[in-house]
Amino acid sequence: MPGLRPYGALGAPLPLVSGAPGMIVDRCNPFGHSTGRGGDRGPRHLAGGLYSPAYEGDKKWFCPNRADGRYRMRCECGHVGQEMHLCYPHVAMISRRMSRICPPCVMPPEALDLHERITAAQARVAALMQAGANYEAVRAAASRADDLGQAMTELVTRGIAHRCQLTLTEVS
Repeated sequence: MPGLRPYGALGAPLPLVSGAPGMIVDRCNPFGHSTGRGGDRGPRHLAGGLYSPAYEGDKKWFCPNRADGRYRMRCECGHVGQEMHLCYPHVAMISRRMSRICPPCVMPPEALDLHERITAAQARVAALMQAGANYEAVRAAASRADDLGQAMTELVTRGIAHRCQLTLTEVS
């Protein structure tokens, strides 16, 4: 299109000279990469904040499309996600594939604490086994990890940790 400049660096706003003078259009940013000053520092939240940006991996993927709107994920329990600038193909993809579980509902604070303790207990079992510890020490550590896993199952049984469907809604 004549008058349009090519895309800038990841997250740079795209000038749209065919529209109203001075109108700025954002790039589609489905995974919440930090796009402000200083460049990309990874996504703001992975699995609702369960994982840090270190878990994203080496590939930094981005969408070259202009955002067609601003959207938020909402669940039946009232949790609201961050605002996302999305193109229509990503609205369809996220609505279809990434809206089955609300991270705060499936991992409330009690479950997050247990998740960390289970991970630490499992690491302890692995370290004992690698060090060649005796059977009783390994079995005791494994029993502790199993007890923590049972506590997580009880959170689900009691409905504290539950699956809640997300809905992607446009922000006006």
